[in-house]
Amino acid sequence: MDSSARERLLATALWTLIAFAVGYLLVAAQALIIPFIVAIFVWYLLNALAISFGSISVAGVQAPRWLQFVLAGLALLVATNLVIGIIAASVGELIDAAPIYQENLRSLIERLQQRFGWAGQPGASQLLGEFDLGRLIRRIAAGFGSLIGNLGLIAVYLLFLFLEQRYFGAKLAAVLRTEERQHRARRLLLELDRDVRTYLGVKTLVSALTSLASWALMHWVGLDFAAFWALLIFVLNFIPNVGSLVATALPTLLALLQFASLAPFLILLFGIGSIQMLVGNVLEPQIMGRSLNMSPLVIILSLVMWGFMWGIAGMFLALPITMIAMMIFYNFENTRWIALLMSRDGQLRKG
Repeated sequence: MDSSARERLLATALWTLIAFAVGYLLVAAQALIIPFIVAIFVWYLLNALAISFGSISVAGVQAPRWLQFVLAGLALLVATNLVIGIIAASVGELIDAAPIYQENLRSLIERLQQRFGWAGQPGASQLLGEFDLGRLIRRIAAGFGSLIGNLGLIAVYLLFLFLEQRYFGAKLAAVLRTEERQHRARRLLLELDRDVRTYLGVKTLVSALTSLASWALMHWVGLDFAAFWALLIFVLNFIPNVGSLVATALPTLLALLQFASLAPFLILLFGIGSIQMLVGNVLEPQIMGRSLNMSPLVIILSLVMWGFMWGIAGMFLALPITMIAMMIFYNFENTRWIALLMSRDGQLRKG
């Protein structure tokens, strides 16, 4: 084996070792890394909101920079308080109503067995076994509580990000000494900012429309905890493909347990499903255009990978992280081929 082949082999082994080490670190230190990633997105969101408030003028006078950030912080604080309030109120009522739903589930299984003549099959009590709906809801509530408990750590990260923000430009100029490198880095950051802002803006808009339309339908049918399910639909729509399916399934399954007839279940199944199809397959592509030209296979693989490493939080963060990685790969000659493979049609031109 000649020296060049040996060097390539050593380089491959080194990069493989680095990849495994980074993967292990991401899993082992997720309790610290996930709040930091969330803090970065919240920091970015606050800056984007501040810019939006800065574009508004009263009598031709724009708000000063500090007021823009105050307004952005207040808007985010109100939204967070509203979300926590809905979750706290709904989870408690869900736990109280869980025994009723579990008994309805038992009755539903028994009716299905009688209707289809499954007399020799295990009874409802055997099928349910140790299943405890109330305990399941309490576990979900504990997960929400853990997320809320990380707000303190996220706030600390946010504070230091804002303290560092004023020096980002100077640090970038110090690291990238030549004007050409600085220009390239600024162009990359501007493209990333545009794509991420477009994605977050469009996704928030279509998720809000889907949530409001679904809430109106659930409220009209009389489904319990319609506001909670609408909030869940809004959040789950940020998870590509899988989120819309789960967001449709959960309230329709509750309708199956809550109502004596199948009519509300069918109305919600076809109603929410139609809303998801219309918004996700017609409205969102029209608004988003070609700004997210990512392969569906890459989307699914990123969901699986980040979900495996970080659970539900990883599934929410999967698409933004993958999109940013694809843009970075595209802007360097040695890694552009990776970005092109990640794209839908071998092109990464956005418009």
